[in-house]
Amino acid sequence: MASTARARRRGVAAPGAPLVVHGTRVPSGLPALPVRGTYSDRVPAPHPPGAGLRPADPRFRRALLALAATGVAAFAMIYVVQPLLPLVSRDLGVDATRASLLVSVSTLAIAVAVLPFARLSERLGRGRLMVLGLAAAAAAGILAAFAPSFALLLVARGVQGVALAAVPAAAVAWVAENIDPGSVTRVAGLYIAGTTVGGMGGRVLGGVVADVASWRTALLVVAVVGAALTAAAFLLLPGGITARTRTVRDTPAGRGPAAGRAARVRLYVLAGLAMAMFVGIYNVIGYRTSAPPFLLGTGIGSMFYLTYLAGTATSSLAGRLERRAGLRTTALVGLAACLAGVGLTVPDSLVLVWVGLAVVAAGFFMVHATASANAARLSPRPSDGSGLYTFAYYLGSSVGGVVLGQAWELGAWGGTVLASVALIGAATVVAVGLPRRTVGARTA
Repeated sequence: MASTARARRRGVAAPGAPLVVHGTRVPSGLPALPVRGTYSDRVPAPHPPGAGLRPADPRFRRALLALAATGVAAFAMIYVVQPLLPLVSRDLGVDATRASLLVSVSTLAIAVAVLPFARLSERLGRGRLMVLGLAAAAAAGILAAFAPSFALLLVARGVQGVALAAVPAAAVAWVAENIDPGSVTRVAGLYIAGTTVGGMGGRVLGGVVADVASWRTALLVVAVVGAALTAAAFLLLPGGITARTRTVRDTPAGRGPAAGRAARVRLYVLAGLAMAMFVGIYNVIGYRTSAPPFLLGTGIGSMFYLTYLAGTATSSLAGRLERRAGLRTTALVGLAACLAGVGLTVPDSLVLVWVGLAVVAAGFFMVHATASANAARLSPRPSDGSGLYTFAYYLGSSVGGVVLGQAWELGAWGGTVLASVALIGAATVVAVGLPRRTVGARTA
């Protein structure tokens, strides 16, 4: 009797007791048949400790929304000032070179602060650091809107850049530690998609508000929107998740730490080269569309930033392609798209230039989403991997703007295309040496 009671409490039939299936008694001497189609089949199995969030977990969807909100908020606040530079020059009496510092001081601050913040995120917590950084950036954005002089405006933008470094320092590392390995690239890609929407939306919203009101109002509106998205991320980001334990199997193809280190270095170099090409192209495209034979105005020319939407789509789909084709193939496909897109911009056709930029954006963000996810995944310390990747990314951005700007000065669009092709070729050489797959990417 005691054994029968214990068996019932555990949900196991006692020895010799008949088995009851859907109200039908099955003789104990007959083997029990598997039962299909019951409610228990529709309930997800308990998620093993340390495995990370999976798509069936409701917290997985909350994590997607929270990361998208952080990406949109951060990049909207970084790039809102770009279309406002002519207005700032006229209002504060500074030339175009000094006005452009409002963009570069923020990106340089991100590159400098991202590594210290990556380490700080290990002590303070990834999610907490992202939320605090976004809140501080929104506050700095509000102060920038009321800065009485260009010098104070520059200081506010620098502080904003330092605060925003918390997001790239912690976001992908959070994903690598808290998401199931088979979904890491997918979730990181959706975060990257959020950054593309933020970068494009910040420019467009800032330009529209500035046309209606002023550049100060535009800074204020985007800062307030950033604060609202920060609150949403705070409420949505799941907490209390046990980070999965990293083992040697998390290195590429299970070949040990040395192989993982080599792959990470290649991913950093790949990020720098690809970003140099991408930022340089988008910096110079305004000069081309305003020059003969197009002669477009600034307002119409700025609409070419809408081609970022192609990158929004491919960055969110990069994880699926990587699971099917592998890391190396996904990176090479993205670079091939970049090359094709640059080629499409050569003829003097606005339609082809538009399509070419969209293809470049699609290819670049596919490479970026895949590389950023794996840089964190393959690092023994995800925060270090994500931080070094971000540093290389923004360093490439700074260098690419100068290199392709010089190419434009020397050879117009033909020189820009040649420089872009050279950068894509160098990135392809680096990508060929990447591992075909990572173990985490195969665990879907």
